[in-house]
Amino acid sequence: MQNPFPESIRKVGIFPLCFGFQKQEYIDTLKQRFAELDVDYVMPEPRTPEFRYMAADDQERARIFNSLLADETVDFLFAMRGGFGAARALPYIDWDLLLKRNIPVAGYSDMSAFLASALSKGFKNGISGIMAECTFGCKATEQQLEQSYASMRKCIEGKVLSVPYQGDYTTITPGQVTAPLMAGNLGVLQTLIGTPWMPDLSGYVLILESLGRQAVDIERSLNHFRQAGILDVLSGIVFGSFSGCNDMDCLAEVFREYGSYVKGPSFYGLPFGHIFPCAAIRNGVETTISVAPGGKVAF
Repeated sequence: MQNPFPESIRKVGIFPLCFGFQKQEYIDTLKQRFAELDVDYVMPEPRTPEFRYMAADDQERARIFNSLLADETVDFLFAMRGGFGAARALPYIDWDLLLKRNIPVAGYSDMSAFLASALSKGFKNGISGIMAECTFGCKATEQQLEQSYASMRKCIEGKVLSVPYQGDYTTITPGQVTAPLMAGNLGVLQTLIGTPWMPDLSGYVLILESLGRQAVDIERSLNHFRQAGILDVLSGIVFGSFSGCNDMDCLAEVFREYGSYVKGPSFYGLPFGHIFPCAAIRNGVETTISVAPGGKVAF
């Protein structure tokens, strides 16, 4: 099976910026798969106890991230999991060191808060859609692992939007655009609106996903984006996986309406979100997306 880490990645640093470890079986599977792939990694334990549902207090979670960032032998930073906590740790991140080292940082879900904030600081080496515990610790078939690893490696090597398989796309607005991408969780990104951490998304293609929310809640968030003026400045919008929504017909109607407010191409059905395998997406980097009628999409 292809190693998802190219030879340029000598050591992976795994950090808990959000929730703590989920289940021991996930950690055991992660360690086993890393061993099978001969991946060198470091996964520091917090020095302080868990803080509510988070791995440790805000300063300690940020300290682990900053210590891995300062380790010159670490070439790739991998979030352990999401949940909640990334936004709380933002004031304690060494942003200057992040920009100086400029090594990839990967995560999704609650890590969208970190990746968006990093983009606001000028960091364009963030990868959305992969996470240590989910990508390497989950139960999966060999085919799913092969698809995930291949997609992940292509993204690390430079492909801006790397999908594990061809999705079942539905066109909202056809067109072609060359623009930078920002991918993240709808609800998490919404919490950054009005804060210093929200990046200026003028000219961007925004890629969104969510988990466990119904159509009315998803529309409420999209309406916030619209009334905040964000949809007006985008060059395109893409809707990924919205797992757990029980009213997909209504949700499709919501996608069509809010996609129409964006002056650029839009579609839904990208395999990005709380699914496995998942697309891997480089934030802040330009790529060309072509959306044709009938769900024909190229990127």
